[in-house]
Amino acid sequence: MSVRISIDAASANSLDALARFLRELETAYPCAARDASVVADGGIIYVHAEFHTDEENLEAGDEMAKISTRLQEETGVLVVLSPSTREKRAKAAA
Repeated sequence: MSVRISIDAASANSLDALARFLRELETAYPCAARDASVVADGGIIYVHAEFHTDEENLEAGDEMAKISTRLQEETGVLVVLSPSTREKRAKAAA
């Protein structure tokens, strides 16, 4: 997995929540996790990942939202998926 991270002041708790989220993402969606990028803004950690189809994008959004909720309850840190679809990007570029 290759992840680009941009977080100014990360606490150990934030990094733990992020690592757990990325592990779940990689287990469920290894192709999307491969080139994920991470940005923190306003106390929220956003994980951007690209999916092949809209269907996969929606499925991942639903599944990872459940994980986000669990992690926030356990750690107090909000990590959310910011998905996009390669299929749409390719059509827009054509």
